[in-house]
Amino acid sequence: MIAFAGILVSCGGQSDGGEGTYDPDKPIKLLSFYPDSGKYQEQVMLVGENLPTNAKDIKVYFNQRPAAVIGSTGKRIYVQAPRLPGDTCAISVVAGKDSLTYPDPFYYHASVTVATIAGNGNGTVLKEGDLAESQFAPRYICVDKDGNIFVTTRNIDPDGYCHICRIDEENNELIIIARDVTSNIPAADPETGVVTISTETTIGSYYSLDPREFWAPRIREAKWPENVPRPANGWKHCMVVNPDDGYIYTRYYYGQLVKINPQNFELEVVASTPQGDSYGMTFNPLFPGILFISMWSNGGSGYANSIFSLDINDPNPESTMKRLTAAIASGGHRDGPIATAQFREPSQIFCDADGNMYVADSGNHCIRRITPEMMVETTLGMPGSSGWKDGGKEDALFSRPRGIGISADGTVYVADNGNNRVRKMSIN
Repeated sequence: MIAFAGILVSCGGQSDGGEGTYDPDKPIKLLSFYPDSGKYQEQVMLVGENLPTNAKDIKVYFNQRPAAVIGSTGKRIYVQAPRLPGDTCAISVVAGKDSLTYPDPFYYHASVTVATIAGNGNGTVLKEGDLAESQFAPRYICVDKDGNIFVTTRNIDPDGYCHICRIDEENNELIIIARDVTSNIPAADPETGVVTISTETTIGSYYSLDPREFWAPRIREAKWPENVPRPANGWKHCMVVNPDDGYIYTRYYYGQLVKINPQNFELEVVASTPQGDSYGMTFNPLFPGILFISMWSNGGSGYANSIFSLDINDPNPESTMKRLTAAIASGGHRDGPIATAQFREPSQIFCDADGNMYVADSGNHCIRRITPEMMVETTLGMPGSSGWKDGGKEDALFSRPRGIGISADGTVYVADNGNNRVRKMSIN
């Protein structure tokens, strides 16, 4: 790693190196960079000619991912490699009217590890308190804007009831919020921090947990519109908040995709989708208005074991509905371009701030990632091999992971249902 001690940068990003004077009427030149490989936040020196000496006038990209520009001397630009730009990166420099790319690539080294943060493996009895000694059977998970982790569980005792818990990592504590409630996949509003959890008690029912009320669960009832056919049952498993309009979106087993106004609880049917269970929905900041949905193995009309999408902003959203993954009804495991990728019982799906979508691929016992370029890769876990083992890519094992939650800093949390534990993935 390069030490940047030789460059003095003022608060405004202006270098004191004095190596060159930038002339915006002349083209910039890119010559070389060092080192040629590294990891997240690797310090990289870009060498060229006629470069701006004010860091604010320079933009650098590793593939399409912006890199932090620390300073410039006119002949050298000092940057930090961004997070998850891809394995092989083209480094581009934008200054004034010029936009150039180095001919040689930068090779990015990713490091992914997983560690258990809660649960001792016993899922028969619910036990709160110290995280290492806590007992629960986590199914689904979400993380709010302040880093609070919410988990819905389904323990065996005494009658297989569901419960809602909160993990407080800072104070090393599992806290029970509600016992014996029918609760499915939680979703946190990125602005208000309010957590909503779908339930099947009635057609429009769901739970609302407001941080201003210390997350005391309140049952809400969405108002189904008159003269619109209603689903036969309240079977809805997942919710997601659209950051663009603030509405809560959920989908019924029968295929009705709806949105709910969290202020007045008015419900509107958005589209009709194929029948079947879906245990994950997410929006992607790189594709505004596109809703990505994971379909379980009972998905009809050729959508079983798939990831599909539709544009909720289109006047006819159903016309935009598209199966993104390979049409293998029985499911499977294959990485690569999303059109040929295969999943088996994909469960909760969630997107980070950079546009990476993580999927709890339950039937394959692993965690998958869909990159912004729509490439699918196995992040951790051995496809088809269940077990419990922390560690890196060569060692980590999961057992029917069902839940995925992502914090504001990009940390990925996994509800490892088969192991009765919550795991934490560190990605660099």
